[in-house]
Amino acid sequence: MEITCAQMDVLLSFYIDGDLSKALKTKVEEHLKKCSACRAKYEIIKSMLDDLRSSFEENDDVCTAGSPSRYRVFQNNLSAYVDNELTPEENIKIKKYTINNRNARKDLEDAYNIRKLMCDSFNKTKSDARHDFSRNIMKQIEPKDEFSFHPVLKALAAFVMTVLVMSAIIIFSLTL
Repeated sequence: MEITCAQMDVLLSFYIDGDLSKALKTKVEEHLKKCSACRAKYEIIKSMLDDLRSSFEENDDVCTAGSPSRYRVFQNNLSAYVDNELTPEENIKIKKYTINNRNARKDLEDAYNIRKLMCDSFNKTKSDARHDFSRNIMKQIEPKDEFSFHPVLKALAAFVMTVLVMSAIIIFSLTL
């Protein structure tokens, strides 16, 4: 089965991102070798994405006042830092980087604010869950008579009544 140009329009972005299986990647590459129109689309999209990536890297250099790779390392470890999951050496690196970088300080503050909101929300839900809603509903449904019996006694009484009725039916049928 060969890939059509219409299918290529859909598959190009996945091909560029490397999200295709080996078999599908091979078919896309074969089609690109044969079809000049799809190859031109591929090259235009690829160059646009490369330009976009390079502009983001330039912005990273300006925004982070350091190498973009250090800022990415900071961003990747931020959640682990907030949750105290890093080694002491990694914690010190994050702290030093945060002290020297305004954007890193803002990111860290945002992470702590999000964590606080999540903890507050969890604690509220946890305290609300302490109320046994099913028990309250059952109390509302139960009759309010003064002579209520334990459910086991009710079941025992129902069983005895059933045995008596069945015995009466058997005796009645035997007498006929």
